Amino acid sequence: MYKLVDNYILQHFIGKVFMTLLAFIVIFLLVDIVDHLDHIMDSDMPSREIIRYYYHTVPWYFSLGLPMSLLLATVFTFGILQKNNELSALKASGVSIRRLSIPLLIMGLFFSIFSFYFDNLYVTEHLQKRNELGTKYNLIRSKAQKMKKKDIFRQEAKNEVLGIRRYQFRNQTAHNISIQKISDGTLVSRLDAPLMKWNADEQYWILPKHFTRSWKDETLSFYKSEKDTILKLNFTPTDLTQTTVKPEEMNYWELKQFVNKLEQHGVKDPRWAVNMYFKPAFACTSFLMVLFGLSLSIRKPRSNLAVGIGISIFVIFMYYAAIKTGQSLGYKGSLSPFLSVWIPNLIFFLSGLYLFKNTRT
Repeated sequence: MYKLVDNYILQHFIGKVFMTLLAFIVIFLLVDIVDHLDHIMDSDMPSREIIRYYYHTVPWYFSLGLPMSLLLATVFTFGILQKNNELSALKASGVSIRRLSIPLLIMGLFFSIFSFYFDNLYVTEHLQKRNELGTKYNLIRSKAQKMKKKDIFRQEAKNEVLGIRRYQFRNQTAHNISIQKISDGTLVSRLDAPLMKWNADEQYWILPKHFTRSWKDETLSFYKSEKDTILKLNFTPTDLTQTTVKPEEMNYWELKQFVNKLEQHGVKDPRWAVNMYFKPAFACTSFLMVLFGLSLSIRKPRSNLAVGIGISIFVIFMYYAAIKTGQSLGYKGSLSPFLSVWIPNLIFFLSGLYLFKNTRT
């Protein structure tokens, strides 16, 4: 009997999860489209690029909407079972509500694991592509937009300027680079290369091929190299990543590796560590929302379903406010990066557990 009941409850629950999740994604997309409609029209963005932009946006909205959907689906599931008097029938058969909650708690744990890998293996990659399109067509107008991903210029020496057209942090390569040397306001030489790679073992940059032009006594000379050329510059991929990449665009393992490099270089920038710990902390939200949904449903099983939805929205708001506050404190260094994102989880877990244990079932 338990197996039949578990399957019956899970059928209801999973169906409601996907319905509410779809509703959240549609709402998020509509709000985003309305918010950026004037920018899209002003930018003359091609239809294909608009579709691509929102295609890369959907995974991010899926990740944001999943915890909220799980909380509402839990409240909906138990609310409808109670409305149809099915809970009363099950309790009369000797099945406690806590026993009925076990499959939902297991599903909450499953969705937390799924959320972690989905966010780190899929969302971050699409979010980076979305932001690139948004920056290209001026759709993203925020402080983050000041973080240049292309047309990077660095003063390498008093009379030497390095230009990078585009930098990719995942494979540590710079594309279309140019090094210009100037003397008394006059260009004396220019090196151009389609690619520049970082050699992690030897700690220097490599040019697979390059083309050099130099001017001396009004005479122009050319030099072309097809061999690997070592180039020692005053920066590393760590420096470029800090100035060209947002932490949200890196997955957990990339952030962990990058945080280790920052520590090796003695750089104190807590936002990278905060975002690294935020990845697993946010993934646990799915389990926490199911736990809270069960607690709300069990405490007042006969209350109006609308009341349960209202309380659920309040819980969602409080959780996101708590975790964002923790992030801000972590960025400022007021809390350690680990505690800044895990304290809200701990508070909500203990609160949900207390409510769950101290209810009559």
